[in-house]
Amino acid sequence: MIPNDEVLAQSKVILASNKIISTTDIPKSLERKFRRDAARLALRVNSEQEDLRYQNIIIPRPVMDDFYRILSNIYLKDETAKSIAKCNVHTFPNPSIDHFVVIFDKNVAWAEPLRQGISETSSEDINDLLDDFDLIIEKHVNWNDAQDAITIRSKEPLNMAALANEFYNIDGVAEIDLGIPKVGGNDIVVQRVGGGWEINYVLKLGSYISGNGKKHIWKYKATDDGLVQFMTEEGDEIPSWMRCNFQDDLFLVKRL
Repeated sequence: MIPNDEVLAQSKVILASNKIISTTDIPKSLERKFRRDAARLALRVNSEQEDLRYQNIIIPRPVMDDFYRILSNIYLKDETAKSIAKCNVHTFPNPSIDHFVVIFDKNVAWAEPLRQGISETSSEDINDLLDDFDLIIEKHVNWNDAQDAITIRSKEPLNMAALANEFYNIDGVAEIDLGIPKVGGNDIVVQRVGGGWEINYVLKLGSYISGNGKKHIWKYKATDDGLVQFMTEEGDEIPSWMRCNFQDDLFLVKRL
């Protein structure tokens, strides 16, 4: 567990050390994924100190920026990391950072515009939250005989667990689904180690529904002074057809 002031102190060190690193070589689509990964990693670190429901809705920017720089540095400085990116290894979508589903009494007064096919409500509380946090009502659906549901989506990563608490206070709201998948998948796992962070890229293989899932892990260390070290690769064998092998195959061809 890392105190907030220590996290921020580490952030300043990493920010200063990484000014010389340019991220212009990162594809735009991958940059967006790294930023989402960084948001989730920042929330996970913060959740070790306090339940996310009771923290700020806005994710601390310094911590989020630091994890983005770490992920970018690993990608830019290590060829194996470029190969990992081809396998689409990113953070598992937990915690939620961009949407949730609000389930409510289908006859509640504030939902009249929704019943008319308009993506709006007459609730001042809901409208204020939409404005304050740059949210949209993405979808309105029938949930069951007594309830409807709306999907709330944010344009920027947010602490959705904390934001959901605000919607629970609105008349007629019965439940909120944060949309966390029940089946495991690829992930990026971090832990604080001496002078930096250990970053584990976890590729899930096979079916985790049946309990026969396997995994392959790449481990890195990113130090506070901006250095990146590939540590080890371990786990089950990656099938030859998977895209993350392409980089290695290309490397072998060039050497031959």
